[in-house]
This record gives sequence, structure tokens and C-alpha cells, in this order.
Amino acid sequence: MRALEAARVAVYGLGGVGAACALDLVRVGVGHLHVVDFDFVEPSNLNRLAFGSERYLGQSKTEAFIDAAHGINPDIDIVADKLFFTYETAPSSIAEECRIHADCVDSLSPKVSLISALRNRNLIFIASMGTAGRLMPERLRLGTMEEVKGCPLARSVRQKLTRLGVPLDFPVVWSDEPAVKPIPREGQRGIQGSAPFVPQTAGHFMASWIVREILELANAAALRDPRR
Repeated sequence: MRALEAARVAVYGLGGVGAACALDLVRVGVGHLHVVDFDFVEPSNLNRLAFGSERYLGQSKTEAFIDAAHGINPDIDIVADKLFFTYETAPSSIAEECRIHADCVDSLSPKVSLISALRNRNLIFIASMGTAGRLMPERLRLGTMEEVKGCPLARSVRQKLTRLGVPLDFPVVWSDEPAVKPIPREGQRGIQGSAPFVPQTAGHFMASWIVREILELANAAALRDPRR
């Protein structure tokens, strides 16, 4: 519990995956969170946001998250950045005070840019791949980016990272369930529905991995210095 309280974790993106991951970290006792998101809570978010509630409609996701988190642990320290992720801004959004990072960004180019920056700095992180348009949480997998199969988003991310020369040995959560195709909209991004099951379960996977990493780091430090 002391190791968790002392831990500093960053979560990038507070959508269906990131909200579940961040709230899990609050509930388990992580003492410092740095969350980054630019979006606002809308009616279409309520079916998958872990803190989704009508009371938060119209609020920024960061503000809604802080309120929900303090309802669980009033003592948690939270830094929140309302930042729009682009390919250019993603690297500058990295929370320098944090030791472990969770990429829950759902747009391709900003995601590639963030992962590239995290990997090139040799930071400890985990990334999520596609979860929209799926209904089967049992099809989720946890492994390295090299091992991913059956995820179109991961395929695109991997291709771009390979062109950038980024090693693919970092951990990811992905689903091998075929997603339903988006409903096309003229001149706009297609609509691809989501249920809570897969995004939130992916967030639980990520939070569990982060907690295990925190405890392993603490155990390794204790072995080096038993007085800790």
C-alpha cells in the first residue's frame, strides 16, 4: 500500500478505456495521477465512461474525473491537462513527474506520436488498441505489440511505428474480435458504436498491469535495500 500511495502514473485519454483504467488506479490506492484529455462529457459517452453520469454532462472529462476520483479517495493528488492530442502536441503532453504511463488515446496519428515518444525515452508504459464496435471482453489479450493479431488499429499503429524505427516490444491490450463496421457519414468520420464491456475491461487490464509493475518495482527496490 505504501508503494501504491507513492506511485505516480499518467493516463492519456479519458474515454471508455482510460476512464476505467484511471478510476481503477484511484480505487487501488495510487497516490498521484496525471490525466490528459481535451473532450467534454456528452450523452453518447454515458454508455461506456466509468464515471459517466448525467450530472457531468457538459463538463470536461478531466473535471468530471477529478470529482469522481475525490468521491473515492479525497486525498489523491491529481494533475489534469485539458489538451487536444495531435501528432505534434502528443510528445509534449508526457507527464515528466510520472514513472508509469498508460496510452488510452483513440486517434491514430496522436497515438503513434505518443507511443514513439514514450518508447524513445525508455519510459515504462502500456498502450490500448481498438475496442470500439466489439461486444466480447473475453477476446481481449495482453501481450507485446509484436504479438498483436486481428486488430486493424494495431496494424496501422505497427506500420507507422515500424517506419519510424520504433521497437515493438512494449505491452499492449488488444481484442482479436472483428469489430462492426462504422456507419458512414458524408464528409465526416463514420459512427462506430460501443458498449461498456470491451473498453472498460481493457481499462481494467491496463490498471492491473500498472499495479503489478508498481509492486514489482517496489519489491526490486526492497531487495536492493532491505531497509525500504
